[in-house]
Amino acid sequence: MHIDQDSRSERVALESPDLRIVIDPREGGKIRSLLSTRTKIEYLYQDPRRDIGNGPSYGDHDISGFEECFPTVWPCDYPDGKRQGLALRDHGYLWHRPWKARIENGRVVMHCNIPELECLFERVCWLESNRSFRLDYRITNNDDEPLSYVYSAHPLLAAYEGTRLILPEEMAKAYVFFAANMPGMSPGTWIDWRPGTIPSLQTPFTAQRQACLKVYSPRLTSVRAAVLHSNEREGLQFDVNADQLPFLGVLYQQGYDSDPEGAFHSEVFLALEPTSGVGDDLPTCQATGTVCQLQPKEAKEYTIRLTLFDD
Repeated sequence: MHIDQDSRSERVALESPDLRIVIDPREGGKIRSLLSTRTKIEYLYQDPRRDIGNGPSYGDHDISGFEECFPTVWPCDYPDGKRQGLALRDHGYLWHRPWKARIENGRVVMHCNIPELECLFERVCWLESNRSFRLDYRITNNDDEPLSYVYSAHPLLAAYEGTRLILPEEMAKAYVFFAANMPGMSPGTWIDWRPGTIPSLQTPFTAQRQACLKVYSPRLTSVRAAVLHSNEREGLQFDVNADQLPFLGVLYQQGYDSDPEGAFHSEVFLALEPTSGVGDDLPTCQATGTVCQLQPKEAKEYTIRLTLFDD
């Protein structure tokens, strides 16, 4: 296993006999690529647009890969305290600014200060084995009052013919946060979530459905999920300590774009999002009783593992 660093772009590549991972500190700490070198499967969705603007919303930038969302996913206003009414950015404060990075003992050690919140976000990335990629997080509140937040990992996953998601068995119901062209799905409600009960979520995933669904699990005792590419008989498994991040967000994007001529009307991608709450924003998490808080000078730590497996 070794690390390559491009001095011009500042991108960092972690490589083993089975994995090649590319990280872009200047682009919000984005994990740009997670490639299986044996099957040549690129597990992370790659934005096909060539002419991307520089607007304030998340969709105005290259959405490829794995990014971090904190202290919200959808834009919202901060609810209370001295920051009451502060407009929190779409997908949070991390994706649009460069991170600091260094190589230390075979690990990519990164951090990003969030002055708007007097908060420090740290992440250490490393190859735990030839087939396993580990991310260790630490979020510190340097302020003198509590900080309410939602943290969500945000890996967009490529979907091919034969791709399917494997979700936790105990996920017997799901909270609908967003639904478009999904009959019977009402945002803000809990639904039964049993295998085979939602035909439009069964493979093959196709852009012809022109549909999108974002749901959340209830609190889990074991956060283990995977994306499986059946044609290659290989998958990528997510493992998270449920004491740290007890919920899982799941996104199915099948050719949906709010603009009928938009860039994503022909795109298909999925997401498995280990997260601290049920909902993409603070108001929803308040409604579901899952807002997290960091007390003054408090830090919280999380670990996420991504592991290749053979089917």
